[in-house]
Amino acid sequence: MRSKKRWAAVTSTPDLPVAMAPVKRAMAGVAPVRAVALPFRPLNEEEEAAFAGKLKGAEGILLRPGYITASLLALLPDLRVVAVHGAGVDQVDVAACTERGVLVTNAPGANANAVAELTLGLMLSAARRIPQAASRVGAERIWGEARHTGTELRGKTLGLIGIGQVGSRLTEMALAMGMRILAHDPGLKSEEIRARGARPARFDTLLARADFISLHAPLTPNTHHLIDARAISKMKKGVFLINAARGPLVDEAALARALGSGHVGGAALDVLEGEPPDPESAIFDAPNLILTPHMAGSTQECLEAIASWAGEDIARVMSGRKPRYPVNKPRKTV
Repeated sequence: MRSKKRWAAVTSTPDLPVAMAPVKRAMAGVAPVRAVALPFRPLNEEEEAAFAGKLKGAEGILLRPGYITASLLALLPDLRVVAVHGAGVDQVDVAACTERGVLVTNAPGANANAVAELTLGLMLSAARRIPQAASRVGAERIWGEARHTGTELRGKTLGLIGIGQVGSRLTEMALAMGMRILAHDPGLKSEEIRARGARPARFDTLLARADFISLHAPLTPNTHHLIDARAISKMKKGVFLINAARGPLVDEAALARALGSGHVGGAALDVLEGEPPDPESAIFDAPNLILTPHMAGSTQECLEAIASWAGEDIARVMSGRKPRYPVNKPRKTV
């Protein structure tokens, strides 16, 4: 039986905040909203039971940090909708939600510009060695450019693995920088890729021709470790790899070895295989690497847009209406 005091939860932490004002505006007149600091890691059985207690009675969850598993769902009988804070839904067991009649929504495209801008910034930073130069000047007060000679983007080939909303926005930016664009996206026809400003390419062809490779694919069983030792061996010597999508797309150990050998000239990663990452991962000792803490979507504009879209979909479901951005089609509703 559903709790009489209807409410919705927002998972957030100081490191992974949610813009609460847009959520509260969207939920006004529907139900109150409360923040719950769910950790951004899988929970053990005891922890799941503890957090289920904090989420008791919630009909909606706006999920930023945290994982919605089948075992956690079993402890949340009032839950009707999980709105993911972003486009990727790999934090949620969608099949279990579908089975239990829980709708899952996302916010496709709300972070596209923010992620594309950071990706371009990471490309420039890797190519021109900006972080290393700035760090050296700050630490050593040494002036001189010889150690920091980089390469320009103009005239280089950018290979996009995935050309959805983020990849399409990045294509516009890269074309303005004078780059050539190749794209591989099994979900699109060749003419659709051309319409987005890129030349379609097979996966291995893209790996062999691109000077910069940027990942914009979802995380699925088929894309896990898409960039592994074999894929890296197909790449140009000196290639730059950028990942602001999902960490497990890249085999970190293989990338660390390739950076160490110089086969990969540089990499910039906004995401890692585990989040929080394993401090013992070989990636932390790899040379010519830029790491940022999953900040691609961390702009004020992006946070407000995602919170508004997700909050509106929770409000719609709790009001008996269809969400704007459903991910699944439950066979029943709770």
